[in-house]
Amino acid sequence: MTEQYQVIIQSQMGPRTGVLTLSYQEPYVTGSLGLVGYVNSVQGIRSEDGRLHLFHPIKTAVSTIPCETVLNIQAGNLFGISISKSVRMRWEGALVRRESRELSKQ
Repeated sequence: MTEQYQVIIQSQMGPRTGVLTLSYQEPYVTGSLGLVGYVNSVQGIRSEDGRLHLFHPIKTAVSTIPCETVLNIQAGNLFGISISKSVRMRWEGALVRRESRELSKQ
């Protein structure tokens, strides 16, 4: 299954909008985060309690920040926080697209 979320990340420079795309192969999660003109790869796991634990960089014009992000998803809405050595950023977002991959029986 693949999901795409419109996200707002509260950074030190103010709110930044982006697109988070996630693909699931339980318990693993991969995807991308499109933010401030850059596409960052995302990887992680979904824990037993349903939280996503993601590891990814956030690239900007000035630097690349390695982050660990924990997200909760409920009823198509996500919220959580990114933590790095130098900054904490709050996330919120909403589901904009979901695609299921179904294997056809032949």
